[in-house]
Amino acid sequence: MTRQIRLSLAAALTVAALAGCSVGPAGQQSGAAPDRSPFVLPSPEAVRPRAPLTGLEVDASAVSKTAVLVPIEVGTGAAAPVGLDRADIVELEFAEGRLLRAAAVYQSQPADKAGPVSAVRPADVKLLNQLRPYVAHNATPKGFLDLLTATKLAAVTPQKKLPGFTTAAGRSYVNTGTLQAGAPDSQLEPAPLFQYAQPGEPLAATGTTPATTVVVSAPGHAALTWKFDETSKRWQATVGGAPVAAANLVLLTMPYTKKVVKALKKEVALADPIGEGKAQIFSSGQGVEAHWYKTGFYSALNILGPSQYLVRLAPGPTWVLLVPTTAKVTTS
Repeated sequence: MTRQIRLSLAAALTVAALAGCSVGPAGQQSGAAPDRSPFVLPSPEAVRPRAPLTGLEVDASAVSKTAVLVPIEVGTGAAAPVGLDRADIVELEFAEGRLLRAAAVYQSQPADKAGPVSAVRPADVKLLNQLRPYVAHNATPKGFLDLLTATKLAAVTPQKKLPGFTTAAGRSYVNTGTLQAGAPDSQLEPAPLFQYAQPGEPLAATGTTPATTVVVSAPGHAALTWKFDETSKRWQATVGGAPVAAANLVLLTMPYTKKVVKALKKEVALADPIGEGKAQIFSSGQGVEAHWYKTGFYSALNILGPSQYLVRLAPGPTWVLLVPTTAKVTTS
């Protein structure tokens, strides 16, 4: 046998021997195709969009919905307010006599019944026009209505007999979801009124102090007391006999003017949220002194904390109290 034939025979015997051996994991034969599955990284958690007026995570379809603004009269014989607990933002004005006025804004979630619907007042339009809301109002005096008309905001009243309005005991109420669904196509996605903190981010970079009770005492009005509930992480109060809660309290101190309105047959007190002034912000059991600025009718509201740092609110509903310069605010 030649040397070449012996080498070929040895190679063949080696291959035959290896064919019967397992060289991979138990049970996998060497003749089987190797496992070439690619290495897969774990999937990151899906990032959900945040509602523009609360900073809370919502479905993508909710982000672009129109905001609906509903003025609601509180006190002086008015029916107890309903629907305030569903609003993303509530502006509260200390009006004439013992009257409070709320301007409730609904965007991320509807209220089946909000009201009683009242007249729009200048502060509502001046402070909240940047949200580009669809406005529901009732019996607004011409002078106030002219200001609303100048903004070119779409508006509707119960008298137009559109779906969504109901009447009970002579008072008008609105289903904000129905109104939102029927909003004109020209309505835009609202721009955020505030900046919201990320998880673990503080209210302000410096100057925060603990606060669990906030009391606002305005002349001619019953003291309004807010208490922070650690379990729900909400500030709780009773407004016009209705329990309400907020993740944030934004107190803006500003001047009020008095004006005789013939259509209402009385003198009214009107807050003016254009300019600048002292602000006090309360969130997550903390408070901070700040300063607010709104330099023009269509300008954005800006709030800066100590050393000109931005103030970032906790995600959730916010109440904005337009505090008269004559009022007293105490915290503990």
